[in-house]
Order: sequence, then structure tokens, then C-alpha cells
Amino acid sequence: MSDAVLYQLVRFVDPHDPFCVLYLFGALFFGLAVMLWRRRGRKVISPRLLQHLTGGPKLWLHRSTILDMKLFLMHGLMAATAYAVLMFSSQACQRIVSHALGGIAAPAIALPRWLAGGLTTVLQLLVFELCYWALHYAFHRIPSLWEIHKVHHSAEVLTPFTTARLHPIEFIAFANSGGLALGATYGVTGWLFGEAAAPFELFHLNILLLLYLATSHHLRHSGIWIAATGWLGRLVHSPAHHQIHHSTDPRHFDRNMGYALSLFDWMFGTLHIPEPRGRVALGVSEDAPHTGVLDTLIRPLRNAVRVANKPLLAPPPASIASLPDSL
Repeated sequence: MSDAVLYQLVRFVDPHDPFCVLYLFGALFFGLAVMLWRRRGRKVISPRLLQHLTGGPKLWLHRSTILDMKLFLMHGLMAATAYAVLMFSSQACQRIVSHALGGIAAPAIALPRWLAGGLTTVLQLLVFELCYWALHYAFHRIPSLWEIHKVHHSAEVLTPFTTARLHPIEFIAFANSGGLALGATYGVTGWLFGEAAAPFELFHLNILLLLYLATSHHLRHSGIWIAATGWLGRLVHSPAHHQIHHSTDPRHFDRNMGYALSLFDWMFGTLHIPEPRGRVALGVSEDAPHTGVLDTLIRPLRNAVRVANKPLLAPPPASIASLPDSL
């Protein structure tokens, strides 16, 4: 228990934790830079601009935000205790894959360090994205999993703490998916290219994922509309992409399921490119708001059992990425 409490205290200064102040302030400054760029030629800083960037008391005292914070604390306690035996690290996955390939003669492809490491770094991002997209798609299409994932979509407002608005089943599933993707990819490239295949990292994190974590990650769950459009919107998952994903508009259902990239949404027809300016209504109209942590934990399980025998939910229609959006 003391370790769990200590974990809650140090996670804001731990660069391995998404809620490290480095990434929170990185998102703040990135959002401010974009907003100032939009306002070039006008008054640079104003109280209204800062309030829009950080949110006001109405946002931070909203019942949805308060529940997000409670779930943030709960997951932090569980991560230091129960979750530890349920999750694989990327290093463990890398060792398993390396051991499995150890009996096969390696091709011993000699590449310069910059090229082998660069390939591993990019491939890790792509495999991570594919696993994230596929698992996210499954949580939307399989009725029982949708009842679990609905916890996240039930947020009525968005703040960085909405990232923690997950049922433990989903938390563990996505954590293991990410560790498997990063570790397995490094295991394969290490077998192909040897020691030169080590990915480029900072704080033992893939440098490309770290870049996204320190800029856009926390803006996904915010009221700041930053949209990647055109060809860039088909490659990069901007904050507006994810805000559309949370929309109550039927046109946006089951869209934009990527994390840092929208590439696989584009490939598999689930992409909806945002307009340069926009706003969406949030929440899940089919279910009543959650009343507390216990309700958030128990109600999804009860609903998941109730719909366990139902067929897969209907897939979304063909991509509407090219259609104009009235937002």
C-alpha cells in the first residue's frame, strides 16, 4: 500500500508516465503555440484565450471531470498493485520474441546504426498503431466489449484526465497491446539487424511516440480544436480527430480510432477528417451518466453479460472522409 501511495506522488515527475509534467506542459505549450499562430496579427495574449486553453471552473468542477479524477487515482493505485501481475512490459515481449527466433539462423543483415535503428523506431510506431486500431475497432464492434468501452465514451466533457476514464479490462487490454507491439517489433528487427536495430529512445520511450506524447496526446481530450486536414489528416491523428471520435453525431460513430496516426483509419475506411474549425457534442446518449466509481466498474460488466450472445454490431458505412462537414 505504501508503494501504491508513493507511486501516486511520483508519477507526475516520472517520464515513463503519460501524466508527467513534461508532457502536460508540453501539450499546454503546443496548444498555446497553435492558438497564437491562428491569432497572428491580433492581440497576442488575453484572459479569454488562456481560459479557453486551460478551461474554467465549470469544466474542472463538472461531475464528469470529478469522476475522471477518481478513476485516475484508482488506476494509479491498481497499477502499483493488482495490474502488475496482469501486464507484460515491452522488454518482456522483446525477450520472448528474441528467444523464439533464437533457434532460427538470423540473416545477419548489416545496416548502419542510423538506418537499422530508424527502421525499428518507425516500425514500432506502425505496429503499435495497427494493434491500437485493431483493438479499438474490436471494442466498438463486439457488443460485450462496447459495453466496457462505453465507459470512456460516457465522458460529458474532456480533460487530460479523461484518458484514465477506462474500465480496468480496457486499461489492461490496451497496456498489453502496446507492450506487445513495441517489444515484438524490436525482437524481430533485432533478430534481423543485430544490436544496430535498437530503436531511438528518450527515457526508454520510442522517440516518435514520445514526440506525440509531449505535444498532442493530452489535447485529444480537451476543448482545443486542432485539426490536421487534407493529406496530413490522412496520416496524423490530430486532437480534432479524436474529439470527433467522442461525438454524439451519428456521422461520427466508429470513426478515427487511431492514436498518433490516422493512416489505418484511412486504409480501413473509418476515417473522418475534421474541418479546420469545429466543435462536437460529447457523451453516450444510449446510457445514463455514471454516478461513481463503483457504478463505472459494475454496470459495464452487468451489461456485457447481458449482450454476450448478441451478434457483432454493424460495421460503419464507407468512409466519409471526403465529404464536407457542417461543424
